[in-house]
Amino acid sequence: KLLKGDCSWGTIKNVLGWVIDTVSMTIHLPQHRAERLAEILASIPITQKRTSVNKWHKVLGELRSMALALPGARHLFSHMQHALSNKLKTRVTLNRGVHDALEDFRWILKDLKRRPTRIAELVPLLAAAEGHHDASGKGAGGVWFPAKHLAPREGYKNQPVLWRLKWPQHIIDQLVTMKNPRGTISNSDLELAGGLLHLEAISQCFDIRERTVLSKTDNLNTLFWQRKGSSTTEKVPAHLLRLFGLHQRFHRYVPRHDYLSGPSNPVADATSRDFHLSWQQLLTTLSPYLPKGASCQIWTPSSEMVSSVISALQRKRSQPESLWVEPRPPAQSGRSGRTTVLNWASTPFSKPSRTKYHSYKSLHSEYALEHLHPAEIPSSLDRLRITYGTLHRRSKVWGPATQGRSQARRQ
Repeated sequence: KLLKGDCSWGTIKNVLGWVIDTVSMTIHLPQHRAERLAEILASIPITQKRTSVNKWHKVLGELRSMALALPGARHLFSHMQHALSNKLKTRVTLNRGVHDALEDFRWILKDLKRRPTRIAELVPLLAAAEGHHDASGKGAGGVWFPAKHLAPREGYKNQPVLWRLKWPQHIIDQLVTMKNPRGTISNSDLELAGGLLHLEAISQCFDIRERTVLSKTDNLNTLFWQRKGSSTTEKVPAHLLRLFGLHQRFHRYVPRHDYLSGPSNPVADATSRDFHLSWQQLLTTLSPYLPKGASCQIWTPSSEMVSSVISALQRKRSQPESLWVEPRPPAQSGRSGRTTVLNWASTPFSKPSRTKYHSYKSLHSEYALEHLHPAEIPSSLDRLRITYGTLHRRSKVWGPATQGRSQARRQ
């Protein structure tokens, strides 16, 4: 085809509705699709209260197709999906939550003009860090184990990082319990909030731009919310998942999530509950569960980040900019998180919705200290407890299978 002039080599190509630049390693919407996104958002003014089911299906379909390569966008669909589930005959009610989600898409549209999406923001590579987090009615906490190639930020070293946060009393008072069945916050909501704070911890301590980080939880509801990115509800998870998307867009990392049963989550369990212990006392009790010779670091969540998370737990919307806490620059020594060299994980991953989930028992044997050493972290995606699913190899023959082709493949 090259000799006949039917095609040519190029560094910028339009592939399946996306413009890919192999020099800058970026991907972005073509001009006509960006204009279409603006047209969709302009067609639904904030004063509009209802729309037809057919139009709403079309809007969701187009936004979903564009969200594939817009980091953070897939976390904005909870309220819009919930509106469709509550339709009245052929009409869909556009409430405040729906309009807030559309406003977030308008914010992303403006952000597209500032910077294109880097390909390494979309594809899971070898893990740069593995972390475990947990939450209780008292607070949340976790630990991160960085790979040796992950660059720390100023004031930090390439060593494990622990963090914890005690919930304010008014949040504890809203927790659903046997004594408080009318509470508005569930334990899974707190676990999800802890997962967001956990990602903030690694973002502030290390340069994880275009890096893949593996975060583990012992709460299955939290795990599936994090993997799917949205939930058909107007409750707390919808507000928290929105912050997950904005956070990912700000810090440009690729998150992976997995399950770690409670008995095998000793460090995060202790940091989320043992607030009666000082950090020194806590580190002493946790020393058997930390790599030998490791000099652990302590990170404390900022007031800005805590405020955004507390607002989400109370189902209040905060502005996207309020979630941005500018991290310190990377330390002089070490490699930056930004790189054009892509080290692919050994196993490809498909959408989690294609994976059949099974029942999982709590085990004490999942916490393997030998897998938490810096040299072992990059291979952690090969040890997922709940996989994302494997993409099957394509047949070398294009088109529908025929008897002749089937015989040729067997030969």
